[in-house]
Amino acid sequence: MQRAGHGHTVRQGGQGADVADRVKDSIDIKGTSEEILEVAADYAKYPEWQDQVKKVEVLETDEDGYGTVVYYEVDAVLKKLSYTLEYDYTGWPKYFTWKLRGGDVKSLDGRYGFDEFDEVTEVTYEISVDPGFKIPSMLRRQGEKQIVSTALKGLKKRVESG
Repeated sequence: MQRAGHGHTVRQGGQGADVADRVKDSIDIKGTSEEILEVAADYAKYPEWQDQVKKVEVLETDEDGYGTVVYYEVDAVLKKLSYTLEYDYTGWPKYFTWKLRGGDVKSLDGRYGFDEFDEVTEVTYEISVDPGFKIPSMLRRQGEKQIVSTALKGLKKRVESG
């Protein structure tokens, strides 16, 4: 996997329409990885700062109270979608991951990565989505970039505003 610079999207995928591409970008956020995790893993509050997220239900949590199975309803512009993600924190404090457990999309997995530098943390957001239905490639690319950009900018604003 290539490293994405700030404001760049890296798309990787195999040959053929059935293989989901990976979209990745990074942003610098003032704060520690722990402070950022507290916002990034507070899934129930996503509708407050992620406009496309309409409803969230944390179905299961780990011993630390972090959501491990989370249900989402999102407005994906072309279509309203619902899905359930399963989260894995075994890579913490460097990263945590998620994968699709079920829902309206064929596949969805992702990763938040954290690299601390003094008082700033570089946060990398990476996803792979296969909606399971036909979307013109230009609209799909635009949507994928918007998901990543919105997530990173929203996370930065939420963390830095306290």
